[in-house]
Amino acid sequence: MKKTKTCPLYPLTTNFFVIMMLLSFFGSIAKAQVKPRLQGLVKDSTSQELLSFVTISLLKNDSAKTVVASALSDSTGRFVLQADSGTYLLSFNLFGYHKLVKSIKVGQNAQDHLPLYVLQPMSNQLKQVLITGRKQLISQDKDKLVYNVEQDVAAKGENLTEIFRKIPMLSVDGEGNVQLNGQTNYKVLLNGRETAMFAANTKDALRGFPGVVVSKIEVITNPSAKYDAEGVGGLINIITKKGIMGYNGFFSAYYSNLNYQTSTNLSARSGKFAITGTYFLSGNHNNKADVTSLTLPLQPSVYQSRFLEGERTTNRFSNDGNLEMSYNIDTLQTIVAYANVGGGHNKSRFAQNITTEFANATPQHDFFTQHIRNNIPSFGVGSDFIKKFKGNANRELSFRFNGQFSKNDGLNTSLMAMANGNLFRQNDSYSKNREYTLQSDYIEPLTQSTRLEMGAKFIFRDANATYQSLSRTNENDPFQPDYSNSNSFAYKQQVYSGYGSLSFSLNKLNFRTGLRLEHTTVDGDFFSSNTNVKQNYTSLIPDFSMNTKLSDKYTMVFGYTKRLQRPYINALNPFVNNNDPLNISFGNPNLSAQTIHSLSLQNRLLLGPVFMSLILNASYTGNMIVQYTTFNEVNGISTTQYGNLGKNREVSATFTFAANLQKLRSGFGGTVRYNKIENTAMPTQQEQGFSGQIYGFFSYSFYKSFFLSGNGGVSRSAYALMNTVNAFPYYQVNIGAELFDKKLTASINFNRFFKKWFTANAYTEDANFRTASTTTTPYRVIYMGFTYNFGKLKENLSKKKGVTNDDLINN
Repeated sequence: MKKTKTCPLYPLTTNFFVIMMLLSFFGSIAKAQVKPRLQGLVKDSTSQELLSFVTISLLKNDSAKTVVASALSDSTGRFVLQADSGTYLLSFNLFGYHKLVKSIKVGQNAQDHLPLYVLQPMSNQLKQVLITGRKQLISQDKDKLVYNVEQDVAAKGENLTEIFRKIPMLSVDGEGNVQLNGQTNYKVLLNGRETAMFAANTKDALRGFPGVVVSKIEVITNPSAKYDAEGVGGLINIITKKGIMGYNGFFSAYYSNLNYQTSTNLSARSGKFAITGTYFLSGNHNNKADVTSLTLPLQPSVYQSRFLEGERTTNRFSNDGNLEMSYNIDTLQTIVAYANVGGGHNKSRFAQNITTEFANATPQHDFFTQHIRNNIPSFGVGSDFIKKFKGNANRELSFRFNGQFSKNDGLNTSLMAMANGNLFRQNDSYSKNREYTLQSDYIEPLTQSTRLEMGAKFIFRDANATYQSLSRTNENDPFQPDYSNSNSFAYKQQVYSGYGSLSFSLNKLNFRTGLRLEHTTVDGDFFSSNTNVKQNYTSLIPDFSMNTKLSDKYTMVFGYTKRLQRPYINALNPFVNNNDPLNISFGNPNLSAQTIHSLSLQNRLLLGPVFMSLILNASYTGNMIVQYTTFNEVNGISTTQYGNLGKNREVSATFTFAANLQKLRSGFGGTVRYNKIENTAMPTQQEQGFSGQIYGFFSYSFYKSFFLSGNGGVSRSAYALMNTVNAFPYYQVNIGAELFDKKLTASINFNRFFKKWFTANAYTEDANFRTASTTTTPYRVIYMGFTYNFGKLKENLSKKKGVTNDDLINN
């Protein structure tokens, strides 16, 4: 009897829309209450322009000053509030303007005219040591640490990898690998959304992303139940610059002895419509690195040692464009549409000599060459609809859709020239990934200090790939397929989730508690090898956070969260990379999701222009997804594979000090981390020890429009089962000027100028073998460039939030 397959979207059409109907019920309740209306207009006292996005609050005229209603003024300066009859205080707030408070009576009689309320702009007199209206370079807001990139003058010529070196809780090694709070598994979001650009290859995407387009970077180590449960290390949210009121934008170009980047941005608004677009490209100049690797068997083996020495040349090019449009239907409803398109290539050439030493035979000398090419086009589309409610601007209902699509066309050719003959290999691969997301969220302010959030989300991932392995022993013969290592597969994953989160206050204690329920189904088929992957599991993710303000200057935050990480398709793929017959690697189709438990205690102190924080963290995971290497002493083959075999215990302390003075910004900080990681299947594979980073930075303005800045430090990644690396020192000095009323910024940067080369050391060891490797890369970088700004920046484009899928392992 033939089994009938149900549509994979059927559960969505039942569960998802039932939840949407329940959420919409709250809106019906709000509309059922008819109260007197209060409306008016707000304008600038100097320019006489009508002001949009002014926050208007209606407060009880008592000692508690309880907010009974709030709203935002629209693009015509108009606002509407509803409240019971009585006497109130009407408050007006807008950044850059003095606060205005008026006493007002609300009655049943309709208004026959629109009262006019006038706000006075603040004067820009810098008489105090702390600059008025200037943001701190580093700050913390509830559950996240914020690095305000716009306040870092050197960032205009840097990429995100270089900027990440300055951010507490982030560490970057000499190869550009980033760790968040000691974890290599985390999620990078762009404006609150997942993009194919960061999902495909995080390290290369960060290297190619220019800092000039970034407004700020948010580091979230303890996400609330609203966020997807995935991303064990946390979230990094990159927020780009946007503009409004007329038009504004910039063009930027920087060039160095190692790489180049250029970018442009344009933002505009007319009435209720706003648009912003960004495009950037980056690449390098065939950068070369010297690479060595020594494998020593610690048990009797087919050889005594194997030494590889050679040169690797890499060529990388990437470009990405983003377009976003928003339309304010009225003061309460906004629709946003966005799209992104990107692509590029990664190419590398590798040539090395291999010397194998034997106990009772002469050494064997082989030669290995390899060429790798990957083309990675991607694009995405999405839309958000956000609705606020009359009488309470904090009540919100939103619906969101996002689709991300990417391809990877790869070719890997190699020649192993050995004493007993040659071996030519060619591995072709082609993959296509599609991801669709539907999401809805509802925010209900129950009281002034109590807020309820709930929502539902559905993610559907569909991946297909074909890979073929070919070989030959004679250059003049045709390639022959290796059917045992050729395959095609289809992989589908569906994630259904719902959450509820309640925030409330008890005296001086503020609480956030929530639960998230996620159900995951996986259906994968590796056709040629007749391997099937089927998973079906449900995860309950608790979240708890408590903060208290012990004084006007000191805040303490405690949090607990459980996170999980689902394996991505490259970790599941059983394809064997065997270009070097004695060094092979492959994925594991039986991987399951890993979980991690985290505790954190944050202490924050703000003393005028000085910000300090001390963060204590502890985490544990017993089924960590790890790559590990085993050595077969009989045939001398090193095999690298994946498994849920990692147990990792970690504690850390992070300290940050930042001062924001009139002409000088400076700070320092550091992280001390201790972790112990072990392979639960092989007790001989374990590493433990201290790691972390220490850093400092400064920026000084002098002689009108000139500035001098710099930063430096030492960073060491957490211990791992494979390739534990040594510490990486970094430093730079940047000098530049802001000209033509700050429209043009030009600078020259001297980066790590004392040494031309840097050697990174890494090792992997257990009772059977030890592998030590070195990578020597260009270290000294000198670059120069400029950024030209045009137009006038006043406000953000919209109040949207975007779809976020923070859940897949970054490898």
